[in-house]
Amino acid sequence: MTDHPPEYDVDQLDNQYFAEAFPDADSPAELYRQLYKYTACGAYLSVQIEYYKTIEPDGFNDFPFDRLVNEWVHCGELHHLGTWKDLDEKGVLIVAMMVGSIVEGVDQCTQDILLDVKQLDEEPQEFHERFQIALSNVEEEADSIWNETHGCETCAKHWGVNRDEEMSPVWTECPDCRGSGTAI
Repeated sequence: MTDHPPEYDVDQLDNQYFAEAFPDADSPAELYRQLYKYTACGAYLSVQIEYYKTIEPDGFNDFPFDRLVNEWVHCGELHHLGTWKDLDEKGVLIVAMMVGSIVEGVDQCTQDILLDVKQLDEEPQEFHERFQIALSNVEEEADSIWNETHGCETCAKHWGVNRDEEMSPVWTECPDCRGSGTAI
């Protein structure tokens, strides 16, 4: 006889976890859309999925067998996964998420931040909080890259930079771009 409820003996991992962590997004694709649309840096999202794939007999293996497959699905491909519920029905589990950003006009990206999913160790809200911290870090780094490289003509003159030879930092007190820089 055990002194705890029987449901504690089953480690049931599913994507409902993400529906609880991100109640305004019904799928990975919707979460990505929200990230891209509502962050100043246009952050991106990738998810790492795990699922079992049946390997058919092929001359090396006499019988079919299931192999655990682990792969990344990025940004524009996330819609192929469907909703959180669709993923569960297909037997596909999200095991990690990654956020980052590409800074427009320069060949620079922020560092990708990997978030391992710890369903058995943390509540959905705790994952959501870690996710928001990672997203804030991405936005801060993207802002830093922008401010180092997107100064306007007046910013360049202030810093003594020849924009034909190098990129100018943003001058926070610039009267022309008002300290926002300019798109390259």
